[in-house]
Amino acid sequence: MNEYQSLPNEDSKCIDLNSCDSCCDTNCNGSCGEIRIPELKKHFAVINPSKMCQPMGAVQALLGIEGAMPLIHGSQGCSTYLRFQMCRHFREPVNISSTSMSESTVVYGGEENLLKALETIWREYKPKLIGVTSSCLTETIGDDMNLIIRKFRSEHSDEELPPIIPISTPSYSGSHVDGYDKAVKSLLENMALQNQANEKINIVPGNISPADVREIKGILELMECSSIILADNSESLDAPHTGFVSFLPPAGTNINEIIDSANSKATISLCKHANSGAKFLEKRFDVRSISGPLPVGLKNTDKFISAICQIKNCELPEKLEKDRGRLIDTIIDAHPYNYQRKVAIYGDPDVVIGLAAFTAELGMIPSVVCTGAESLLFLDDMKKVSKENGSKTAVMEGCDLYDLQNYIKDNPVDLLIGNSYGARISNEENIPLFRVGFPIYDRMGAQRNPIVGYSAGIRLVDTLANMILERYYDASGWEIE
Repeated sequence: MNEYQSLPNEDSKCIDLNSCDSCCDTNCNGSCGEIRIPELKKHFAVINPSKMCQPMGAVQALLGIEGAMPLIHGSQGCSTYLRFQMCRHFREPVNISSTSMSESTVVYGGEENLLKALETIWREYKPKLIGVTSSCLTETIGDDMNLIIRKFRSEHSDEELPPIIPISTPSYSGSHVDGYDKAVKSLLENMALQNQANEKINIVPGNISPADVREIKGILELMECSSIILADNSESLDAPHTGFVSFLPPAGTNINEIIDSANSKATISLCKHANSGAKFLEKRFDVRSISGPLPVGLKNTDKFISAICQIKNCELPEKLEKDRGRLIDTIIDAHPYNYQRKVAIYGDPDVVIGLAAFTAELGMIPSVVCTGAESLLFLDDMKKVSKENGSKTAVMEGCDLYDLQNYIKDNPVDLLIGNSYGARISNEENIPLFRVGFPIYDRMGAQRNPIVGYSAGIRLVDTLANMILERYYDASGWEIE
């Protein structure tokens, strides 16, 4: 396990960083980064998962491409589930096609269904791109999507077809984080072409909200930095009301930008778990790749800004410098309320890492973090966060919210941070929940509330401090004993 010691219990996933139980250094002060694994209360099932399937992430990436139509090669239920989750989170109409696999097509194969679906989409919707994602069903029976797409092209060789991108996303493995990563990489593998240098920076946002993408675009604009966002959901999944409903994303990254991404100076992946596309561009076209961390909070936003300044050889704009100062001032103002408050954070690995680092900056204690994704990178980054801040964080990797709740029962926290699936824990354990991530279906505005950058950090500090004030202080402003 690289620098991690052997695990005493392979079934257990709960990792307590900075425990010195097995450290050989008798002078250790508690920040050596050694790990131990407490026993979990179950090892046999998943209850209230902290992740979603790969096609969910792939479709989110495709909906950031102007004029793209996602097509799920699987049963109707797959596309219905994705539409359901996205519509109630983004509050936008989302169109996802399906090859409508049935019992007979499972037996005889789904080639005919996929060919018919491609024909219908092409004729009726006239998309600028079709992204074909697989599902657990079609992956299990072994449908060769690449071969079927080539057959479709050969049958229409005398006609102009849009790019048709196959994306392998078996729902029974990985998570939506992997699906997003695979979709971006597949788009670049099939479309990126190198010609003349464009002096731009590619940005791969990862699974973040439209508001976060807008925030990143605003920072780049302030720094006079031309960019290509791979993929840009800021206008498609948080669109203004026009009186018309579009069946395809009306805005986003266009086809020419995807092609031109091979000519950029560098690619910055905001999420380390969504950097396969950047690595492909670096390997194939020698486009420099820079990965994460997600620019949440002071230090991580500093790193993002510094990377841009280094690439562009420019100085920090005055407005961003003032925003940074205001964030520091806000952290100082809220410190009496946030200091030593224990928080539990769950969700996508990069979001969890970013929020854990930020809450530690605020003087809070990231007591436990949880992600449904299985990732040694997540463990390694949380180890660094824990060492940098001297916190003893329990890390639950590849776990579900049932595991998290059982841990919290024995190790109480003051605040939960995560998506709407944690509301049950919040109610049963009487802990306030700050909703962030995906999905959020029991509150409004998830698509409009950013967490990245200095300005968003200010709002985030205020919101967290106000939740602490509301729950743990009385009407006169005195802390409740």
